[in-house]
Amino acid sequence: MRKAAVIAVLCILCGGICGCGKKPAVSQPQSKVETVTDASGKVIDLDLTTMSSTMIYSTVSNMMMYPDSYLGQHIKLEGRFSVYHDKGGDKYIFSAIIPDATACCSQGIEFVLDGSYKYPDDYPEEGTTITVTGDFNVYDEYGFKYCQLQNAAMSVSEE
Repeated sequence: MRKAAVIAVLCILCGGICGCGKKPAVSQPQSKVETVTDASGKVIDLDLTTMSSTMIYSTVSNMMMYPDSYLGQHIKLEGRFSVYHDKGGDKYIFSAIIPDATACCSQGIEFVLDGSYKYPDDYPEEGTTITVTGDFNVYDEYGFKYCQLQNAAMSVSEE
C-alpha cells in the first residue's frame, strides 16, 4: 500500500516536471484563416453565401435582434431581389429576400447601392436571385429601427 502511494507521488512529480518544458508535449495545428474580399477588394467580415440554410436563418435573425453587434461589418449575402415603393417618403426600398430551409420564414435585408442608379432601369426583375455585399447599418424611420447594407454592390447570381 505504501509502495503504491510512493509510486503515485513520483508519477505526479514526474508529470509536473515534464509539463514545465518550453515546448508543448503535443504540437498544435497551425490554423490558416482565409481572407475573402469582394470585387472592390474590401474584406468581407461575414459571408452568408457559404453557410447552410439553417445557419443563414439563425445569423439573419441574430442580425435583426442584435443589430449593434454587426454595425460596420462588410456582409455578403444571396437572396431574391425585391422592391417596395414607400409612398409616404416617395422612395423605393430594395432588399434581398433570404428564404429559409422550409421556405416558411423568409427574411429580407434592405440594401442601398453605392453610386447613381435608377429604378427600374438599373435593377433586375423582382424575384431574380442576386448577390449583395455592403456595410451593415441601422437607421430609425417612422418610429422603427431598420437594418440595411449601405455602400452596397449587387450582381445577378447564376442559377
